[in-house]
Amino acid sequence: MTSFSKKLRLLFFCTLICSGTVASASTLDPQAIQSPIFDAERLQLTAEYARRHYGATTAVLSKPQMIVVHFTMIPTREKSLDFFRPPRIDRQIRRDIAGGGEVNVSAHYLVDRDGSLYQVAAEDILCRHIIGFNHTAIGIENIAVDADDLTLSQLEANAALISRIVQRQASIRFLIGHHEYRDSTLPHYQLYREDDATYRFTDKVDPGPIFMTRLRTLLDDRYGIQLKK
Repeated sequence: MTSFSKKLRLLFFCTLICSGTVASASTLDPQAIQSPIFDAERLQLTAEYARRHYGATTAVLSKPQMIVVHFTMIPTREKSLDFFRPPRIDRQIRRDIAGGGEVNVSAHYLVDRDGSLYQVAAEDILCRHIIGFNHTAIGIENIAVDADDLTLSQLEANAALISRIVQRQASIRFLIGHHEYRDSTLPHYQLYREDDATYRFTDKVDPGPIFMTRLRTLLDDRYGIQLKK
């Protein structure tokens, strides 16, 4: 990398920080352990991804309208963080989406099996976690290898986190599980955007209908929150 490129990346990162779009108090969850993974390189790669797929050269996530719940298919928090931490995607492991851009996948939050909460990206940073909706979605990853591996502690932690996100982000209108994202009959689908005609949906099963039904019920019963699918 040339010194000029390094200066550009540093300038880009500093501009985001100074403008208040990175790690401001309103984008950090007070109950989450902060484990940031975004550096200048990842921010630049994210901006390139946003330009290609959403027509906006910025790593900023402005006025998110959707929360998306996932599970990692990775058994531990440590291994999940190891997978998300590199700024560039592993082209061998993620051959299915590697053609969509260089930036690695991630989400804003990780929820461990005991309900412990980790924030890896501020809520005003775009993360690559859901095709067609990254430009408007906050992502929550749960540590689990499959739907049966999800725990009650995770369910409760997700509901509590979502209630706080809704308080911080007045623009949130939708809550979906990743398995629901490509259903064009659901209201959230009006937000779909994909400028790269070669980029295709991938099949997703996380976190599954049982977890999402329980989550929506808990959100309504305990917090009085009803979000559209």
